[in-house]
Amino acid sequence: MIRFKNGFVICLLAGVLLLSACGAPGANNTDATKTSSNGEQSAGPSDEQLIYKKKCISCHGVDLQGRAGPSLQNVGSRLTEEEIFDIVANGRKGMPKFEKRLSEEEIHNLSRWLSEMK
Repeated sequence: MIRFKNGFVICLLAGVLLLSACGAPGANNTDATKTSSNGEQSAGPSDEQLIYKKKCISCHGVDLQGRAGPSLQNVGSRLTEEEIFDIVANGRKGMPKFEKRLSEEEIHNLSRWLSEMK
């Protein structure tokens, strides 16, 4: 009986350790670009991609395919950079305004990035 309890406790602890090693999704995320010891930055997602990931992905999907919001794939062939800026800043039916959630520069950069999706 004691051997069974010890085996059970060991298996339970191993399971807990395994699950804790997995961690929560995104728990180990660090800045997209890392600076090496010689001062060079390694490639990572752009600022625009990080903004998209934080603010847009829940409605427009991982690959711009759309979810609650419309698809943004090839949005640059449908809308100009200025039109995209206006929509992001001021919202439209079903989309909130982001003028107070993002800086003007962030909106501009995001709009430029999206307008390149053709």
